[in-house]
Amino acid sequence: MSTLLKNNNRIWRQLVIAGITAIVAFGTYSCDDMVNVTDPDIVTPESLSGQEGLETLRAGSLGDLAVAMSGSAAGHGATPGLVTMSALMADEYIYTGTFPTRREADTRNVQNTNGTMDGIYGNMHRARAAAERAAELAAEIGGLTAIESEMQNVAGYSYVMFAETYCPGVPFSKAPADGGDLEFGEPLTTEQMFTRAADWFDEALNSAGTANTQMANLARIGKARALLGLGQISDAANIVQSVPTDFVYNIEHSDNSRRQENGIYIMSTVRQQWSIAEGKGGNGLMFRSANDPRTPWEDNDEIGQDDITKYYNQLKYPSSSAPVVLASGIEARLIEAEAAVQATDNQAVEDIHNNLRALEGLPADDLSGMDQDELSEYHFKERAFWLFSTGHRQGDLRRLVRVYGKDAANVFPWGTYFKGGQYEPVLSFPVPQSEENNPNFQGCLDEQDT
Repeated sequence: MSTLLKNNNRIWRQLVIAGITAIVAFGTYSCDDMVNVTDPDIVTPESLSGQEGLETLRAGSLGDLAVAMSGSAAGHGATPGLVTMSALMADEYIYTGTFPTRREADTRNVQNTNGTMDGIYGNMHRARAAAERAAELAAEIGGLTAIESEMQNVAGYSYVMFAETYCPGVPFSKAPADGGDLEFGEPLTTEQMFTRAADWFDEALNSAGTANTQMANLARIGKARALLGLGQISDAANIVQSVPTDFVYNIEHSDNSRRQENGIYIMSTVRQQWSIAEGKGGNGLMFRSANDPRTPWEDNDEIGQDDITKYYNQLKYPSSSAPVVLASGIEARLIEAEAAVQATDNQAVEDIHNNLRALEGLPADDLSGMDQDELSEYHFKERAFWLFSTGHRQGDLRRLVRVYGKDAANVFPWGTYFKGGQYEPVLSFPVPQSEENNPNFQGCLDEQDT
């Protein structure tokens, strides 16, 4: 798989540009084969300036974010994204394919040489680096606050996703705009990544001002998500109060090229490698038998790509052009509900959840007799159904362990793996071996949080 950052300072120096070039040329890469990263001939450091350079950086950042999050149809066996791989680490899907790098996620035994995760890691860093440079360039040009805010938001969400899914120890290097030597980043703890994300969202809010409500709401939800990771639950709820429930910001996909297709749909419906789970590892939620409209699925009496496992297809993403929600007003209400759980305000928790459930025609639930533990269990279950297959679940389960002090063996899938062996007690993805080119690289900083 791609070692985008490996043993070559020039590749690191081209971090942003290589990502942009891939977008321009609609390049493809394999999730399990070596990627040949070549020097770009179309985009040069000198060309990434002015209005034209800004648009190039913006397009590259959004494109790399989409592939990092959702995956794509490009590459041998297509390309998984962080949404699907983190769903395997959690309880949303089981793996019904044969690729060993993907099975590692399903058993939570991901090696730092895992090519699939190295590719996702590289795409997310390219999205972040291009977004940071685009935000700087928009500020230099002036009068482009909408783009500036959007790119600051992309940077913020990149930090959030690294904090939620990777172990502490991710470095964040910077590729100078003039193509000079890479500025190697220091490894950050999980808390530092969430804090850095919150700072980016503050900048995005400031850039958006009162005129750009779309970017402001995106930033509010992003900052609240970062604060949840920091355990600042009531502060998170306060930030999203003004976000309307019908707000949504999507990661867009299209059929224009294989790289732009929705990789979640490709990996499930087309490739039949991701099957919607049911009570995974004993602790997993019953995503199928709940027959919940928020997690639609079908049983076509088929076997998965491994020719062994019964396959159940997700229907949330019905086509290769289906968008993936990055942030929504529903998520804002869920954040408020979590603060109400913390306050043991049963009526508030009930009102928020039942108002949301009514949106899907679901019956109201009576939460009046629940204690705080029961309220929390109910809330996180509802949150899992609302945010199914959007890249939230692994972060939520880790947060239950890290912030709420739950035992991982009672939260994550545990015990015997259905294809043989055991689920490993690892809760996050490792920093890839390809980061060893960074002299500051230390691997995972805290083995208890991995």
